[in-house]
Amino acid sequence: IYLLTDGLPTQGKNAPKAEKLVRPQDRLKFFNQAMGQLPGGVPVNVLLYPMDGDPEAAGYLWRLAIDTQGSFMTPSADWP
Repeated sequence: IYLLTDGLPTQGKNAPKAEKLVRPQDRLKFFNQAMGQLPGGVPVNVLLYPMDGDPEAAGYLWRLAIDTQGSFMTPSADWP
């Protein structure tokens, strides 16, 4: 699996019913729910694009790559 992302997810399996701000703990909950859907034994290779406002994403996505024997890369913030 190749995961190209700019941070943790902002919604779960179903779209939110009303417009509201998604709290960091919600984003982590959505991430953990998605991790429960991953097939076993498949490496997840993560390309994390730089984005302000989601400082915890790098750690969680790096751990995902390590735990699945995938790779993790994030370009420099001044990357085109």
